[in-house]
Amino acid sequence: MTNTTTSRQELESRLVEQAQRDPAFRRRLLDDPKAAVAEFLGMDLPQGMTITVLEEQPGHHILVLPPTLPNLDALLDLDALPLDDLELSLVGGGRTLRPFATQCGVENTRASASNARSNQRSSC
Repeated sequence: MTNTTTSRQELESRLVEQAQRDPAFRRRLLDDPKAAVAEFLGMDLPQGMTITVLEEQPGHHILVLPPTLPNLDALLDLDALPLDDLELSLVGGGRTLRPFATQCGVENTRASASNARSNQRSSC
């Protein structure tokens, strides 16, 4: 029922909308959240995943905090960070994929145009 580009916020919004429209779904979501979400998505959820559903009451508000941030000192250890695809390609093949600026003078630009016509390589 969902695709891989659906964000968590979009999914939660859809679950809340369904629970507002369907009292039986709301009850299943409160009684067995993991089974209700799996049914809603039409797929099995990972074995170690836990889902908690809380129902706000008038005058009682729930604030959900994200997981704590990692230790900032650990973030400063650049050797511990994984390489992105570009960095990996740079160290893996020894070639650079990053664009670099070239400066051509007027003479080199004219020479490049005439060399291009004669299929010769230019240094610019």
